[in-house]
Amino acid sequence: MTMSETYKSRAIVLHTIKYGDNGHIVHLYTEALGRRSYYVGGLRNGRLSVGRNKIALQPLTVVDIVGYPGQRSDLHRLREASTPYLLASLLFDVRKSAIALFMAETVYRIVREEGPNPLFFDFFEGAVKALDEATDGVANFHIYFLLEMTRFMGYYPSDNYSPGAFFDLSRGEFVVIKPHDPDVYMDRRESEILASFIGRSLGEALCIAMGRAERVALLGGLIRFLSYHHDSAYKISSIKILGEIF
Repeated sequence: MTMSETYKSRAIVLHTIKYGDNGHIVHLYTEALGRRSYYVGGLRNGRLSVGRNKIALQPLTVVDIVGYPGQRSDLHRLREASTPYLLASLLFDVRKSAIALFMAETVYRIVREEGPNPLFFDFFEGAVKALDEATDGVANFHIYFLLEMTRFMGYYPSDNYSPGAFFDLSRGEFVVIKPHDPDVYMDRRESEILASFIGRSLGEALCIAMGRAERVALLGGLIRFLSYHHDSAYKISSIKILGEIF
């Protein structure tokens, strides 16, 4: 792809950081190219001006873009950007906003490769819409999202649970005999709850009952599981906010 070539894609905002005096780097997960970083100049009233449009910076904002390669191979530019539809509640509901921040940061930290993954993009955008449209409790939404992400990453947990088993983080499966290293397994209760999520639909997952302490422990266990495949999982800082809300 040369500097003169433009492309169109739907994309989801992951992260935005200030760059220089007036510019920003916007990290997007795009349908056409996978994860990409874009330089955008100008920030007014909390929005980036791109062409004739102004787009919000909030994590999980869905945008349609026209992009092109910049002078740096790792940094593209945006020629146009627009919002294909408005999110009704995600950006205004405190609980949903906390989950949105976690989802965006998780993809930002974990999905590093460049290249299209249309199946994952469809799942990701579908999750954004589902969170925005949810009317019942969303306390388990981030658990479901994180677990489903592992399916696309290639290490979804084995569905081999039996009562009293432990989930072995290093093997991605349930084992009857407790591993010697306490850092490589979930305890019996965490393992039991994890097993109840495996293979469930979003609607089913949202109905799984557990207390706040159990939810926090399960999320911590899943982050430890991800860390066996991605060191950057431990850098996901938004889990602290989730622990306070859920």
